[in-house]
Amino acid sequence: MKINNKNGYTLVELLAVMIVLIAVGTIVSSILVSVLRSSNKSAATENVRKNGNYAISQMSRMITYAQKLEGVSVSGSQYYPDCLSLPASTHYNYLQIKSFDGGITTFYCADSKIASQSSAIALQSPTGILNYLIDPNIYADCHLNYFICSQQSAAAPIKIDIFFDLKATSSAVFSESQAEIPFETSVVIRNSANR
Repeated sequence: MKINNKNGYTLVELLAVMIVLIAVGTIVSSILVSVLRSSNKSAATENVRKNGNYAISQMSRMITYAQKLEGVSVSGSQYYPDCLSLPASTHYNYLQIKSFDGGITTFYCADSKIASQSSAIALQSPTGILNYLIDPNIYADCHLNYFICSQQSAAAPIKIDIFFDLKATSSAVFSESQAEIPFETSVVIRNSANR
């Protein structure tokens, strides 16, 4: 009489189990990588959006409540205070306002950052204080940062359109840590009609 004793696994059974485990592991790891990438993309986009909203709200508030518009400029050297005579489609890279404290604030793009430079009378500083309105890891495309100044009539208030693009970049190979968002708004200077 012959007794069949099966105490071990065959080579075919071991190979089948290994193939199933490798397939399941590959699927699980690809799902995890996908979730991590989308999480990084969401975090980068939210960071750019938060910085852009902060910068645009700061500029809007300061421009809206300015004592007067000192002018707009393409190069930062010659400012045009009269928006009524300017072409409506010209893009200006610098905008200068006078605050109620008597200080002059200039908005522009510096070193790929949205910046404001203020020189209050109390500071007695010819250059003023440079403030970046965005995080150091966020960059502005200075070619896409501009203002448009318009005014319907001499009695009408001055309207300033603000445009800029912000982006977060990473040295990673994948694009999940990169995000770019355009921002724009229109602001009316409240005190500009009664100069």
